[in-house]
Amino acid sequence: MPGLEIGMPAAGIALLAGLVHGYSGFGGGLLLVPLLSLLVGPVDAVAVTMVAAVFGQVPVIRDAARDAEWRECWPFLIGAAAATPLGMMLLVGGDPVLVRRAVGACTLAAAGVIWAGWAYRGARGPVTGGVFGAVAGLVGGATGQGGPLAVAYFMAAPFEARRQRGSIIAVVGGLVVIVLAALAIGGAISVGSVALGVWVGVPYLASVWAGARLFALLPKPHYRRATLGLLAVAGIAALVG
Repeated sequence: MPGLEIGMPAAGIALLAGLVHGYSGFGGGLLLVPLLSLLVGPVDAVAVTMVAAVFGQVPVIRDAARDAEWRECWPFLIGAAAATPLGMMLLVGGDPVLVRRAVGACTLAAAGVIWAGWAYRGARGPVTGGVFGAVAGLVGGATGQGGPLAVAYFMAAPFEARRQRGSIIAVVGGLVVIVLAALAIGGAISVGSVALGVWVGVPYLASVWAGARLFALLPKPHYRRATLGLLAVAGIAALVG
């Protein structure tokens, strides 16, 4: 079990991130990485977030695997697997302060992309999917935040919404596994970070469930704005912390 001086604040961050994710449908991991980086540094923050993200994938991955459009998912995941080790090298070998600031900048950029509702509407195919996957893997390996690129790419995919959602969940889940594998192979994931990831993963999963229930009960007009505001605060905190 992590020490109380880290474990309790980390659990609180996980509760907040899970509520945000469950209520709004996005933003959990984007909150976890920059806020945890203030507690344990960027390398461990990415490792802990990836372990915790496994808990968040458990309730949805079976349906996602059935609904995903794998002809588009596989090139994306292959590109991600090829580029993630390079991103991980930047994460592990970079100056921790600069890496944390990069995490903050990526969080702010992701909030901007989500706020603008941007989706890729250009040509599609195995090469394009592989390029997007490689960029997502590079960003995911370096900052733990490759998910928004996957969302931007698959939100405009030419198939029904159920398959879009399934594909997004499938590739984001794949990114989690790829980044975890790269961290493990590179020796950047420790027993302590796994333990902290499990520690925060349990409240994260519970609060995702609670946030989803809150969505059915509470007023909805401002939830997206509030979530993006929290992401902006987390990004700024990582930039200046």
